[in-house]
Amino acid sequence: MLLTLSEGLAQKMVKVVTKTISQRLETPLDSGILVQGKKAEVQVMGWAESFIKVEMDLVAKHSKLEIAREELEYIQYKISKKDERYIIENSFFSNRTRSRIKSSLSVVYRIFVPINTKVVINNQYGTVSAANLFNSILFDVKFCDVNFERLFGEIIAKGEYSEFRGKNFDALLSVNVKRSDIEFKEFAGQADIKNNYGDIQLHPSPMLKSLGVESRHGKVDVFVNSLNAFNYDVRVNSSYINLPNTESNFVKSNESKSEFHFQKRNGLNKANINITNLLYPVSIMAFNQSNN
Repeated sequence: MLLTLSEGLAQKMVKVVTKTISQRLETPLDSGILVQGKKAEVQVMGWAESFIKVEMDLVAKHSKLEIAREELEYIQYKISKKDERYIIENSFFSNRTRSRIKSSLSVVYRIFVPINTKVVINNQYGTVSAANLFNSILFDVKFCDVNFERLFGEIIAKGEYSEFRGKNFDALLSVNVKRSDIEFKEFAGQADIKNNYGDIQLHPSPMLKSLGVESRHGKVDVFVNSLNAFNYDVRVNSSYINLPNTESNFVKSNESKSEFHFQKRNGLNKANINITNLLYPVSIMAFNQSNN
């Protein structure tokens, strides 16, 4: 294990004290890793090595350097094994005083794992990023920004009061979130997305196999190269469906709901896009609006 300590100025009148811990985990376990972060920036990246490398920056910020130095010790961390899984976690605690912590304390994780490692990330009040993984990953977050790319296998996302952004992935995707915004670009595979109070923006690739969306209290925007690239079953209650002008006559509406059902009868096996929404509109925007 390697530890280093540094001090500096992040901005005018704010002193920063950082302790860096580096640890190598020689043998990846069958159940992978579990990261339990609090006020953390969690970065997990797949790499070509056969071992796991964990780097942690413990950070304290305060206008007085001596307070930042003292309260840096309030950041606790632990790396352990349980049920064939490595657990990497942090907390904020001091035995010496019960007084209110004066510094801004946080943790930055940089974790490098073999690309076939199973990953679970729990985090609150921070950020999460993941890339280059080929097994399964679970995000379970609150008050976080989540970004991921080049994930293949299974992706499960749970969260509240967060933002989820993903691109260039091909996976079995399951999203069940509340009060969160979602933006996915150039994704393939099978996707099932549920969101309550939050906007959804989707850019599926032509390799998509299926897409299901259930939304309440948030707009849904879907961007496709051509409307004819997919089959659609869209239902909206107490709002409307927006389509390219040339296709707007396919929408059936009454006072309480709108529906759009579209299936090209040309023998091609096209992916189905199923969307239901309550109170907010669904828009399907095609770059090739002529749909020739």
